[in-house]
Amino acid sequence: MKKIGLLTLVLLTSAVFGVFAGGQKEAPAAAEEGKPYAGQKVTVLYFSATYADAAKEYASEFKDKTGIELEVVDFPYITLYEKMGLALSTGDSTYDVVTPACQWDGEFEPYMVDLKPYIERDNWDSGDILPGLWEQSGKWAGKIMGIPFSNTPQTLAYRTDLIDTFPQTWDEFFAICDSLHDPVNKFYAVAIPGVKEQLSGLWMMVQWSLGGRWADENWNLTIDSPETREALTIVKKWFDYADPAAPSWGLPESDAAFLQGNAAIAFSWPTLTIAPNGDDPEKSKVVGKWAIAPIPFAKNGVTVLSSWDMGIPKAAKNKDAAWEWIKFYTSKEKQLQNFVDYSILPSRISVWNKPEVKNSKLYPHKEASERGAIIWWRIPAGTMAEAVIRDSVANFVTGQWNMDKAVSFMADGLGKILSDYPPPQGVKNTGR
Repeated sequence: MKKIGLLTLVLLTSAVFGVFAGGQKEAPAAAEEGKPYAGQKVTVLYFSATYADAAKEYASEFKDKTGIELEVVDFPYITLYEKMGLALSTGDSTYDVVTPACQWDGEFEPYMVDLKPYIERDNWDSGDILPGLWEQSGKWAGKIMGIPFSNTPQTLAYRTDLIDTFPQTWDEFFAICDSLHDPVNKFYAVAIPGVKEQLSGLWMMVQWSLGGRWADENWNLTIDSPETREALTIVKKWFDYADPAAPSWGLPESDAAFLQGNAAIAFSWPTLTIAPNGDDPEKSKVVGKWAIAPIPFAKNGVTVLSSWDMGIPKAAKNKDAAWEWIKFYTSKEKQLQNFVDYSILPSRISVWNKPEVKNSKLYPHKEASERGAIIWWRIPAGTMAEAVIRDSVANFVTGQWNMDKAVSFMADGLGKILSDYPPPQGVKNTGR
């Protein structure tokens, strides 16, 4: 994964990019009346999750409407980063639409078409996209490289039959853990995805909610701080209340423990598994006994954002047909269907105001978003920076490193990254 990040970073400064030719329709292979792109094919690249599942379901409807055949290719998260990075950096024309995670935007933006001419040409309703979200997912250095289609702040799930009101402070949180933890009977206060790729994001939300940062807005490091140390202490303490196997768990194992009734609280992305299955008697033993809450507020309640945006590579063969898919998938109608059928949280203001959303168990995500949901550094070296945090947190919570070594590893690693790969001139650190 690091090798791909380094490869794309080198190519950022040396590749010669094609010129955007938006506004000109490609000649259709077999145009039908009212379907100028009939006979064309669009290949789209997604994360292997509900986003791809929804796209596959809509393929037939999209073809009926536009005449465009849709092929959906999807990969798991880590593989997706490598596949997408390699395709973009080498000018591979396989994909007409790609869907970067928002933290990859700074790295991949040079390979992406600016969508502004398409938006203006079609008078597309861009004013309905949450502006704060769009600034973090799909916009980079003054360019619209993608349209965000998901908006998921990190939250947690809890048992409503065991916890009346979810705690607002970490002291209250651990008091509840003390009262519920029953390892003798294999019931645990918390379920945690302990693998470092997931755990690092959980640590970030704690550090940020305590008021911590990795660097100030001018990229001066602030990672060596009391907030960093307190966050490490809190996250390590979680494992005192978790299944002993939790350090090796990913999201599927953590979510399964909660759904099977073996944990009172699940640190997770509830939209992925818990929400779609929590009230299905065939898949859940906690039907009607769960809810979602923001993390304990700490100082400011800031949490981690997960958002994906979709854009068109400069090497894409069918750019105009690709834009038709982006408009279709991010439309009000499809965002509402994505929410109802797949628990995908909308990026549109109007969809958040729909009764189906406001009256759902997922609506607490809006409170978490309003408190502040951000992503880590979106600069080209952001993935390498996240890897430094990931290794440090994992080694600390498993007892391999002490506090001083963990924090110095963060400071030294982030400092070297900023020195070797300085942020683009004029780009401020708007995250933490």
